[in-house]
Amino acid sequence: MTLAVDFDGVIHAYSRGWADGTIYDPPVPGALEGLRALLDQDAVFVFTARDIGQVAAWLLDRGFHVRVGYDGEFWNERGPLLVTNRKLPATAYLDDRAVRFTDWDQALAALLPERSI
Repeated sequence: MTLAVDFDGVIHAYSRGWADGTIYDPPVPGALEGLRALLDQDAVFVFTARDIGQVAAWLLDRGFHVRVGYDGEFWNERGPLLVTNRKLPATAYLDDRAVRFTDWDQALAALLPERSI
């Protein structure tokens, strides 16, 4: 399996939002251990709108083997943690701002709660 993990709000606490673009917070509790557990079983990539070099350095400082600059279509390499700003195919996405899609009625109810369907 390939798993995609969002950076801000899932790995990095992101308590002040984008702020000045720096990575200012500690990790979300359990995030580093969780990433390591996922990496033990699957190919994992971190996706972010941030500068990928900055995110990679932050993860390197916390002991991860990180890869950047990947231009393939799929990520299925177990071991290194890919950092990318591309939405690659994955079995699952772990994101703090996601709405799970099952059908359009459910999606519109979640995204537009004031609208009656």
